[in-house]
Amino acid sequence: MSEGRGPLPLEAWPSHRAFVGQPQRYDVAGASQFALLFLLGLREHHRLLDFGCGSLRLGRLAIPYLQPDRYFGIEPEPGLVEAGFAHELGEDARTLKRPRFDANRDWRVDVFGERFDFILAQSVFSHAGEEPAARALAGFAGSLAPGGLIVANWLLGPETAGPSAATTDWVYPGFVEFSPARVAALAVLAGLHVRACPWPHPALNWFVMAREESALPSRSQMAALQVGMPRWD
Repeated sequence: MSEGRGPLPLEAWPSHRAFVGQPQRYDVAGASQFALLFLLGLREHHRLLDFGCGSLRLGRLAIPYLQPDRYFGIEPEPGLVEAGFAHELGEDARTLKRPRFDANRDWRVDVFGERFDFILAQSVFSHAGEEPAARALAGFAGSLAPGGLIVANWLLGPETAGPSAATTDWVYPGFVEFSPARVAALAVLAGLHVRACPWPHPALNWFVMAREESALPSRSQMAALQVGMPRWD
């Protein structure tokens, strides 16, 4: 079996991939997010909000899978979305599936007037402090459909490296560490129940949140997500 062409040197990757993280991980990161959502129950009729959708790293898989009018993206850099369609997905998918996007920078998700079955925030709160994270989670909670889930990750640590978790700023490409207790407190503040999720990630830790505790995956379901780390390069 041919192994094909090896990974490109970092400087050779297109900017729309490099802007949203390590470009050599673009494909596996998107696939990992989609797999996690599917295993948590995402189906084609659900409404998915991709918060910080970037250049459609997840969207290039989720948009074709979902029924029309079911994918929603928040991205403050709309040029990234356009690059995603131009270089990753194609305009036919936009015409056929009618995804909707908004470029607000206010952490708002009520702009679509929809209730979402799933809200995903990948590597968003790892670049933001407590105040914007709290504002975002409150908005997420207010826009969840009954039984809906929030799937988000944080950089966990002792909060001693980099910007303080108390910062009000967006610090990308820097990182903000959060203690698990602070993540749990933010969920409670937003009126959410939270459970740690063992889905693999090379740096961040996943959490699943819901307005109703009964909507959270059971502990046995969560344990089934503890799979081996895939290759990320």
